[in-house]
Amino acid sequence: MNNGVNENQNTLAPMEGVKIAPASDMPVNASNGNNTQVVNAKPQEQPVLIQPTQQIPQIVLPQEKKSDELRPMTTPQPVLTQPTPVVTPQPVIQTPPPIEQNTKKKRSLTPILLLVILVLAFLLIYTHNNNQKVIANIKYNCTPITSKEETKLDLNSTLVKDLYSKVQTNIREDIANPEFNDTMKLYLAYRQIKEIDKYDSNCNQFSNTKMEPFTCEETTKFMPKAFKEETLIQEIKKLYGEETNIPLKNIQLGSSCVVGYQYIEERKEFVEGYCKQNVATSYKVTKELKSATSTRNTIVLKEEVKYHENEKLKLPEYLKSGIYTYTFRLDMNYNYVLVDRTYKSKY
Repeated sequence: MNNGVNENQNTLAPMEGVKIAPASDMPVNASNGNNTQVVNAKPQEQPVLIQPTQQIPQIVLPQEKKSDELRPMTTPQPVLTQPTPVVTPQPVIQTPPPIEQNTKKKRSLTPILLLVILVLAFLLIYTHNNNQKVIANIKYNCTPITSKEETKLDLNSTLVKDLYSKVQTNIREDIANPEFNDTMKLYLAYRQIKEIDKYDSNCNQFSNTKMEPFTCEETTKFMPKAFKEETLIQEIKKLYGEETNIPLKNIQLGSSCVVGYQYIEERKEFVEGYCKQNVATSYKVTKELKSATSTRNTIVLKEEVKYHENEKLKLPEYLKSGIYTYTFRLDMNYNYVLVDRTYKSKY
């Protein structure tokens, strides 16, 4: 029967488990495997067989694993070890306290901080002053002489004579300036300058109005002498110590004509002035060195002074007779420096 499908197309390949019923006008029960016709079955239309368009999938069985003997030799790959990463600790961020709490803490700490600052300042000042005292004491007591007992010195010894010559003054010097002040100290240091340290100079920048009655005019009768500023500073240190600060100024005792050297700072020199007045006096004085004693690093000279009145003139009150004591101390440069001069009445 031709139903529009070719015979070759209607012929299906036998499949396992599939039974094909023979062509018959009667319905056939193919489910139980026999060809018995179904009785009283209603006639059914002949089914149209449609050629399947899809292929039946093939089932691929897993292959057996090959033995290890048949496996090809493989070169073992080196195992790469990853470096252990360095973990940097993260800083701990602290959450600041509230502003109100910080303000309260600052207010409570302010008096404590002020107290601490005051205590530290007091300790610093106290320590500084104490150290200065210790240093001064060491400087004063350091000496190559260790004897603590008072020793009388020979008045004719070179040491005693040399010290006494530095402080002994005559009547004209006493009248011009009887006080032991910077003016007298500067004058005593000037007296230690040797004549060889003085040289001929000129009157350049010399002021005639600053040192009356001294003037400076170069003539055939007067040629001023001068000496260096450094020369006087050296003598000041030798006579009064390294740390003595005596201001440099004109060397002149009062308004007398005993001595007159003007300090010209621009020239770094002391220049001599000329005085026309008479320097003679009718007063007299007697001075005698009575004793010289040494205790450790100190030498004390005691001088007895007696001023005599003139028959026509009364003795000035500032000329005081009595005992004058001069104290010298040995410094670290082995120089006996003049520390002080004191007066004690005797008459």
